[in-house]
Amino acid sequence: MEIRRLRSDEWRELRAFRLRALLDAPDAFGSTHEQEASDPDDEWRTWATQGAEGGPGFTAIATQGTPWVGMAVGAPHLDHPGDAGLFAMWVDPVVRGRGIGLALVEAVLEWARSTGFPRIRLRVTQSNAAAVRLYVVSGFVETRERAPLREGSDATTLTMMMELG
Repeated sequence: MEIRRLRSDEWRELRAFRLRALLDAPDAFGSTHEQEASDPDDEWRTWATQGAEGGPGFTAIATQGTPWVGMAVGAPHLDHPGDAGLFAMWVDPVVRGRGIGLALVEAVLEWARSTGFPRIRLRVTQSNAAAVRLYVVSGFVETRERAPLREGSDATTLTMMMELG
């Protein structure tokens, strides 16, 4: 397995992988497959550019040979200025349980620390016990913040954070 940074020219691969994630785990993300499948190519190019070298964020890709098997995004947190956020985390179900999720989280944490963020935050669906466990093992702690996954969803998310200093 290799963890590497997304390249800006990989926007098509990013789109295909993200759409697979949204189909596989519709209750894990604040967005839906239907919403993102209709996004224009320019939005995918922007996402790739922002997560690639020189961009304000960091998109980590896990590969085994050629295919992508996991992804996680680190970026400045828009709701908590000055903090980083961990977003869009997904590992292909075929390879879960092999440490790929932990390696992706570690890559994003390394980026956040090296960029100088004091904290990193994430939201996770409360009923996703495996994901919550992964974040706890990685050093995240629950906050008291709970929110609906998205408008119209019955799923509840919890916010977790980690001090990076």
